[in-house]
Amino acid sequence: MSKIPAAKDPARNVWLQLGMPDAEEHYLKAEMVLRLGRAIKALGLTQGVAARRVGATQPELSKILRGKFSEVSLERLMRFLAALGYQIEIKIGSAKTNKTGNVTVTDARRRAA
Repeated sequence: MSKIPAAKDPARNVWLQLGMPDAEEHYLKAEMVLRLGRAIKALGLTQGVAARRVGATQPELSKILRGKFSEVSLERLMRFLAALGYQIEIKIGSAKTNKTGNVTVTDARRRAA
């Protein structure tokens, strides 16, 4: 049994359930915003300080963190995370024959030294 990526799984992607266009992109943006909020908290930053670091205003960052991110690109969210010291990795590989590829967001796991 093959595992369905979260962005394509209607049980985990509310935008698919609602029949919204670009449901996968909305899901991926939501994952990035979730990680952005976690990063700000982990670094102990206020929204104002975080906004200055990422090149945004505090009201704009607050809006994004409250879920109003439809006008924000994935690229910009990635730049925000990079500005906070997080590594963004994009892997490109071929999908299996006659199958559509997937886009996923995963957390980096620390390996034991």
